[in-house]
Amino acid sequence: MKSLLIITIFSPAVMAAQMTGFGASYYDDKSSVTYHDTRKELVPEVIIGDRLFAMEFSRLEDIAKQTGAVVNHDNQASWFCLTSRNVNFWFISDNEMGQGDLTTIAIASEGTKKECSEYQGYLNVSVTGIPLLNASSDTLFSMFSSKPEGKINQYCNNSRRYGEFTQLNCLQYYRENSTIKGVMISQVTAS
Repeated sequence: MKSLLIITIFSPAVMAAQMTGFGASYYDDKSSVTYHDTRKELVPEVIIGDRLFAMEFSRLEDIAKQTGAVVNHDNQASWFCLTSRNVNFWFISDNEMGQGDLTTIAIASEGTKKECSEYQGYLNVSVTGIPLLNASSDTLFSMFSSKPEGKINQYCNNSRRYGEFTQLNCLQYYRENSTIKGVMISQVTAS
């Protein structure tokens, strides 16, 4: 009797894990976003444990190593999620320009998600002088002088220049009624 040996090869695309919960907003069509320019500095400060990480300079793998998290990969992004003090933080690198560097952070208070690792150390993501999850529509209006309209409001600053490159920093506030459901912080440098 002959035996048949079947070898199964798993492709990264097959084993890909897409984000769920608020992190899945990363995949949404952005055509319904209300866009506002601002002169406010929107560069985030990301502190995990005793280390400072910078968007587009810090490798997602290095941040994951600091936290003990595992980086997931799908066809649009590499990412991992941490839960700290009842807040979920998705650290994301796009698969185009990011090349493994941190390009987006999604933040939401929505309860524990199974793909988010519990992080017991110090974790803080902030933008100096700008409220994130605790912002109200009135606060956004007073901060940015633009009335929030629709469910997603994006505020961007693209005034930073490095030679022939321009750095674009954006905050996207996802609103449900008049409360903030979550925030996406992104940074892109382009020529």
